Amino acid sequence: MKKILSLYQSYMIRPTIYMCVSRCAVALMVLLFWDRFVNNGTFSLIRDGCLVMGLIMMLLSWFAYLSLQGVPRPKLRIPFVDPEKRRRRYLGRADIVDFADEHIVSFDELEPEEKSACILAADFIGGLLFFIPGVIATVMWFVQH
Repeated sequence: MKKILSLYQSYMIRPTIYMCVSRCAVALMVLLFWDRFVNNGTFSLIRDGCLVMGLIMMLLSWFAYLSLQGVPRPKLRIPFVDPEKRRRRYLGRADIVDFADEHIVSFDELEPEEKSACILAADFIGGLLFFIPGVIATVMWFVQH
């Protein structure tokens, strides 16, 4: 078994944070749409929705952990846009002059093992951000009833 913490380097913080924020935003959007259009009032957004979303994200982090150990990830049948064909949309934004000498490492430039480590950390942190409020709300609900 590999040492997971030895895989993380300082240049992997930025891709991990970006992935965590984007995944949490998508998960929050899914939860809010579920609460608005599907939920009929029997389930609580924080108690049930956050708990389930936290478990889903923890499951995704488990798949990333398995890919670090050599097990291939399950393939989704969703057609993705090839990164080579994507256009960059900067809309006139310039680089920050203070950091002109530093090379910012993007997710695409990482090694496959480092990508899996970033995915593992992003999914695990996002899972904790949803799972902990869900557990607290569930415990409080059981105490009240």
